[in-house]
Amino acid sequence: MVLSECRQMMAEHTLVEARIVHDFLSAGWSINFRDSEGNDYPITDTYGIPCSYDSLKQAEDVVHQVGNCPIMIDSLFRFAER
Repeated sequence: MVLSECRQMMAEHTLVEARIVHDFLSAGWSINFRDSEGNDYPITDTYGIPCSYDSLKQAEDVVHQVGNCPIMIDSLFRFAER
């Protein structure tokens, strides 16, 4: 979903949380929104390719642009970030 679709679904209260995932292929961060039924909706560009953000802060800022919801951070390197 592109950002405008995410904003619309957030306004309709369809999305309940955002999950920021560390993308080990691009060494960046991707964002998946989740609805109340557990379905994932990744943020993509207009071609349907998932977007990758350079930093966790940048990804969090994008989530806040879409709407106000809980954010879960899923990093493969959690053990090294302590």
